[in-house]
Amino acid sequence: MLRGCVTAVALGCLLLGGGGVRAQMAANPPSVGAAVRAFGDRLGPDVVKGVSDLYRPLHDAAPKDGVSVVRDIRYGEGERQRLDLYLPQTVPAGTKPPILVFAHGGGFVRGDKADVAHVGYYFARHGIETVLIDYGFAPQARFPSGGEDIGKAVRWLREHPDQHPGDISAIFVSGNSAGATHAATYGVITSAGKPDDGVRGLILISVPTADTEDLSPADKAYYGDDASRYPAMSILRHISDRRLPVFLAVAEFDMPQIQRQNKRLIDALFARDGRLPPFKTALGHNHISIIEHVGTPDESLGPDILQFIQENMPG
Repeated sequence: MLRGCVTAVALGCLLLGGGGVRAQMAANPPSVGAAVRAFGDRLGPDVVKGVSDLYRPLHDAAPKDGVSVVRDIRYGEGERQRLDLYLPQTVPAGTKPPILVFAHGGGFVRGDKADVAHVGYYFARHGIETVLIDYGFAPQARFPSGGEDIGKAVRWLREHPDQHPGDISAIFVSGNSAGATHAATYGVITSAGKPDDGVRGLILISVPTADTEDLSPADKAYYGDDASRYPAMSILRHISDRRLPVFLAVAEFDMPQIQRQNKRLIDALFARDGRLPPFKTALGHNHISIIEHVGTPDESLGPDILQFIQENMPG
């Protein structure tokens, strides 16, 4: 494993060495891939538990050396406004690592930063200061609170440079599922028109609600029942309010709703930029395994995210 790859130049050492030998889903035991495919494109408690149980032994076995972890730092006054820092222990002299702020999924009503600890270890071992955040849950927390919580975490990082080693001019905001909605909300709605925050790009994994005029019933716990307000909440309608680079990823077996939402977001980004955004379909994966596989021998997604970070570093 190559570690300590920080800054755009150093991140390149990982990517140049990985081209033809990237392990994909088959790098994990065949039974894992077969079980994921057997779930199809469904999502329910049995799928969440079943896929999580498949990957737990792989997470336990994954290397964690070279990473220091600082847990439960308050970034706001709310009970769930806490973050964990996953810090690379080896940083080349005279450099600061880029920062990845990551929000977990959970349908706007559940989840915990501990659920994605493997994401923290993976990116920290690749030279990225990784910040896993918790945030408020619906129905007590409603739109745009998730984006506001991410903004508070970004502000904490910028106001406390003495408490972490990261480069506050090279922040990337990410999340999976509901966490991706919160990342996008911050990126193009709650941060738009405000002073520079050092954010260089958005990394959205299986974002479920880019178009709030096409919500599932469960999403209304976060967005409310007043349909007249949905258009103003839409990421699609705000995509040009702040023109950040965006990387999108979906799973081959993501639910049709997720795939439809991402198609519309791709179209909106094409209309904004005149070109397609960086986009990855994680073959063989579903809505849960697309994030659970990170940090295992399967590198269906990690190297693409590292490349996106490299290509959007300042300078």
